[in-house]
Amino acid sequence: MFDDTLDVFDGVQQHILTLGKALRERGHHVEYLVGQTAHPPVSGVHSMSRNMMVSFNGNRMRIPLLAPVRGIRKVLDEGRFDVLHVQAPYSPLMAGRVIKRADPGTGLVATYHIAPTGTMQLKGGQVLGRINAGSHRRIDQVISVSKVAADYARITAGVESRIIPNPIDVAAIRANRDRAGTESIDRLHGQGPHLVFLGRFVARKGADLLIEAIAQGERRGILPEGLHLTMAGKGPLLERCRQRAQDLATPIDFPGFVTESDKPALLASADLAVFPSTGGESFGIVLLEAMASGAGVILAGDNPGYRSTLQDDEEALVRVNDPQTPIILAERIARVFGNPDWARGIHRRQTALLSRYDVHSVADQVEEVYEQAIQDRLIR
Repeated sequence: MFDDTLDVFDGVQQHILTLGKALRERGHHVEYLVGQTAHPPVSGVHSMSRNMMVSFNGNRMRIPLLAPVRGIRKVLDEGRFDVLHVQAPYSPLMAGRVIKRADPGTGLVATYHIAPTGTMQLKGGQVLGRINAGSHRRIDQVISVSKVAADYARITAGVESRIIPNPIDVAAIRANRDRAGTESIDRLHGQGPHLVFLGRFVARKGADLLIEAIAQGERRGILPEGLHLTMAGKGPLLERCRQRAQDLATPIDFPGFVTESDKPALLASADLAVFPSTGGESFGIVLLEAMASGAGVILAGDNPGYRSTLQDDEEALVRVNDPQTPIILAERIARVFGNPDWARGIHRRQTALLSRYDVHSVADQVEEVYEQAIQDRLIR
């Protein structure tokens, strides 16, 4: 259950669709109770409410309008669900209304995904937690995708949670990469060292930091010969980044939005993938996608979500929110290309992380939580 739409494929959507696919493959019956969705990507999708667009936590997102009670009751009566799994924090206007009307025998599980970008977002979460206090008491088991998300759940909802990371389908990512073929990957790589950025062109994702790092690297003459960049994605800062890139000697290509099926080939073409997000990350799915695709080395902004995903690997984390960040990042980029043994060590550690996050491992843990939630209902 998710208040937002499935018409886009952002982080939480990736989470529930990847997990749902794995659960279906294990023989479970999975349905999706979501906000307004015009083009369902899978079967079993129920649009429970209309949505409106808002800005929150550095992102543009959709929130539900009041979900009709009649529709809620119809879906619950027909579904007769053993478990309802809500993505949190949730809205009292949709998910909260479903929770309050759930059958007493249905296990309730919540997964927290959010990492606040500042005090205002945290205070807003506390207000929402107070609004949802009544429905949240109905929840039997709580999951968080990372420590920072678990801290958010504790502060805003007063609950402890089990940390189970976001899942990625390593086999599916590699299959998409292999379907693209080596010729396509080689073409994307081009001549000379290839650096890739993939993400939204918004301030917190750090695209402008990366461009400034390249500028600093050029001034100091430390970048490898032939270095070229691909910066994929869209967003309000895209045009500004394009204009800034014109002042640089290093070639930068801006291909715009990249589809999910094309993403693994682009990431596989990267000798180095850089994601210098400054904050607001509860996890780092894109880091894992780059690893699974076969990128050489991944460097990430040292925010709590990315640090958790990379298991505190200091050599792969770059200090952010610091006036010296562009210089630090430029020096780290130069080291990746100038010290192959050091870079190979990072690559080996990052590749070894994949088994921890693969959807089969995550689904095992989620099934345990579902079983416990059902047991919790039986003894109440």
